[in-house]
Amino acid sequence: MFDWNDVRFFLALQRSGKLLSAARQMGTTHATVARHIAALERVLGQPLFIQQADGYMLTAAGRQLLPLAESLENTASQMLDSGSRGHAEVSGVVRLGAPEGLGALFLARHMPALMAQYPGLEIDLVAVPRFVSITSREVDIAIALERPQANMVVTRKLTDYCLGLYATPAYLAGHAPIREREDLNGHAILAYVDDLLFTRELMYHHGLCRHPSMPLRSTSVVAQKEAALADGGIAVLPYYTIYDDPRLAQILPELRIVRSYWISARSNIRRTLRYRVVWDYVVDLCQRMQWLLLHKPQDRSIETA
Repeated sequence: MFDWNDVRFFLALQRSGKLLSAARQMGTTHATVARHIAALERVLGQPLFIQQADGYMLTAAGRQLLPLAESLENTASQMLDSGSRGHAEVSGVVRLGAPEGLGALFLARHMPALMAQYPGLEIDLVAVPRFVSITSREVDIAIALERPQANMVVTRKLTDYCLGLYATPAYLAGHAPIREREDLNGHAILAYVDDLLFTRELMYHHGLCRHPSMPLRSTSVVAQKEAALADGGIAVLPYYTIYDDPRLAQILPELRIVRSYWISARSNIRRTLRYRVVWDYVVDLCQRMQWLLLHKPQDRSIETA
């Protein structure tokens, strides 16, 4: 007989890729996870996973089952929402993907407040220097530097944000003064690795001056910040990554680089309560923190509005 619990374990293993991770997510043992998967495979008469060196991957049958299983999960969540008349418990795992800087240096410090409000909620914050895919189900909700073009995806502009040039006072004291943009020539610019960039939105270093020197490059904005803190040169950083760090001084404050973040999810996911809660929290957070994202100290009062 078909058992809904088997489907829950199927989704947990598909999302985590490992028996132990799925077991922790479900609050049980890896043997229990394996037993539920085996039971579902017996009912369907075909294997759903292939075990590989780096984890469990879906078979063709598993990929065919996945959207149906997610639909069942969404339906179950909607039933709980409806049955509790607006007082449904927000629980379960939401995988939120974001560019490394936003994820590690902004969202991470605000996630505990959301989880304190909903103790049953779990967040997998995927903060990496690359795109994360909704359509291949790497994440449930994705924040990106470009607007996604995929079908069956709901998308909105999350926020603009501002970047500036920063270095330590020790670096600035030991090098030629910078009074205008062309004075950047000859200074060490901490930059991205061009041929490893995952988006052209990050290709701004070459336009800073006519002859930029970029002796140290990294795929990580966190690494660029750390190199700047070690007196290694000038880093182009989002204001939200340095606003409370007195170790870095801003160079040429009038030189503002503005980029945008977009938030998206599969269209059916917004019907599930825990996804709606995380989506709405991130959108509201970015609206409240415009003073920080856009470097507007005079608007800081709206942080607590």
